[in-house]
Amino acid sequence: MSLAKRELLSIRQIEGPIATHDAFLKRELDRRQVALACVDDAARLAEYIGGRVESLGRGEDWVIVKEVFPGVEIVFIYQRADDEFPSSLRVLYTGQRIRNTRGEDLADLTIACVNQMLRYVKETVADPPDICRAV
Repeated sequence: MSLAKRELLSIRQIEGPIATHDAFLKRELDRRQVALACVDDAARLAEYIGGRVESLGRGEDWVIVKEVFPGVEIVFIYQRADDEFPSSLRVLYTGQRIRNTRGEDLADLTIACVNQMLRYVKETVADPPDICRAV
């Protein structure tokens, strides 16, 4: 089934109304997204983290899906900055077992995957952003 037809959930939707990890995850993603502007080959990045490139068909620059456990996938959606909007990295979750996974675990796995993306940037860019040196 195509990604666009699957149920995609935010961490807030998974955790419920008292989502304790939503703000933490947004803050950590905001710190790291600047480095993703350096990615010039999403397919190579996906391979580097053990994921695959897919499309939502909503004008995103790239979407990478990473299965972290059977039935648990993290969907990274990146949009480059333009004249109107800053760059953004959104993360959604999908899979048959996604609702059985704790929000804390999803947040930790998400940050670990993004840190691996920053390692890719550090290895492939001549002068990577400072955040890449911290992971």
